[in-house]
Amino acid sequence: METMGDRSRISVHVLSAMLFFSATVRPVFAQSALTAAGPPDAAIVSAQQEPGAAVPGELGFRFQGYLRSGFGVDSDGKGQQPFQAPLAGAKYRLGNEAETYLETTFLYGANSEGENPGYFDVRVRLAYVTPTSQTSTFDTTFSLREAYAVARRVWESQPAATFWAGARFYDRQDVHMNDFYYRDPSGFGGGVEDVALGERAKLAVAWIGGTQDELDSSGVPVSDRFRFNKNTVDVKLYGFGLGRARASVAVDLSRFAGDEDMSGALPITIGDSFGASTTGILELPFTKGRNKLALQYGKGAAYDFRSVVQKPVGRTFQPGEHVNVDDLWQFRVVNDLLIEQRGPWSLQGVVVYQELDNGAASNSRIRWVSVGARPVRQLGRFFSMAVEAGWDHTEQGDLPGGSLFKLTVAPQITPQFKFLSRPSLRAFATWAHWSDAFRGQIAAATDPDAVRGIAVGVQMEAWWQ
Repeated sequence: METMGDRSRISVHVLSAMLFFSATVRPVFAQSALTAAGPPDAAIVSAQQEPGAAVPGELGFRFQGYLRSGFGVDSDGKGQQPFQAPLAGAKYRLGNEAETYLETTFLYGANSEGENPGYFDVRVRLAYVTPTSQTSTFDTTFSLREAYAVARRVWESQPAATFWAGARFYDRQDVHMNDFYYRDPSGFGGGVEDVALGERAKLAVAWIGGTQDELDSSGVPVSDRFRFNKNTVDVKLYGFGLGRARASVAVDLSRFAGDEDMSGALPITIGDSFGASTTGILELPFTKGRNKLALQYGKGAAYDFRSVVQKPVGRTFQPGEHVNVDDLWQFRVVNDLLIEQRGPWSLQGVVVYQELDNGAASNSRIRWVSVGARPVRQLGRFFSMAVEAGWDHTEQGDLPGGSLFKLTVAPQITPQFKFLSRPSLRAFATWAHWSDAFRGQIAAATDPDAVRGIAVGVQMEAWWQ
């Protein structure tokens, strides 16, 4: 049986081989110039550019990546614990991340021979995460997050159309400040994207299956292995305009053939299901900023807007229970605002409203409301001050609900005064307070009876491409 140490040694060997290859390879085609750095699956990427993430014509070997790392302590000097409300789908990130997470992406692109060459690219993304440990245990998780290839300029009447196959991040939509991936159909499969429909509209079609990755969308190890494979056909129309705004509509049809969870004394049977979901995004650009509004509804096997059937929050299954996936549904509204360089200020703000029915016999309806903002004030050429305030409220049926408020102050150093300028070197001080109903459910490892907490520390965050 493979141990955590074995996986760590394997990851070191794989990374060493990749680095050796990057140092020794001599590509036939010149590597394109590096573009300006941006975040992975950037929060500012427009609907017109999704789901394809490649830049046409990138040749030779390239190395891209993402990294966050730091250290923080609580009021007693013990290891920092994140503050996240129970039943909430995300937490506000600034001064609230207690792990080192690294993504390393290796790419190699080349043109075919002859006139009107086709373009081919192979991409591999490895990830490593090390949580801040509260005890003597110290586990590092290694994951192969992407391994796929693309082909472009192979369809004569559609030269921009891109075919792909493998395992990949696909059309991930997130809000940067709380790392909330409200749409993430990433998985194994294949498809075609950037098929032109008229002058502006584009079409993407993909067949995607699930993955048992040990990391969730934001790169944190998952706490529950209740994840089952399903088959999804994803169809997306994007790049078209509605007035001054850009719009996209994605429809997912998902088929789940049923499965069993054998972890208990008696198996938990999960029934088969056919489900559908839709995500509509309207992005309004304006001078030095944009506003992005997303509306979502999903039911049955497609309720979670992902490539797997996940355990619905707020529900505990008993041994021998039969779970009816058709009973699950979810509705969500996300508004993501970004303002860049209005004088000495930049800002991101988010509002989330979500209702979910987890299919339980009672208290099945779960509501989550989240409101947050991160203004940044320029103090000098490289220095700025970021302040992030976030409020989450959750409630489940007739059970007591509650709220969590988190406030972080973080002086930081960045190459430019832009909200997403990286790398960022920051110190932070975080204060949080939550309802009595959440006592023992937030940051409980060091103080299970608390209703407030603090954390201070330092962190860096970077991405490059």
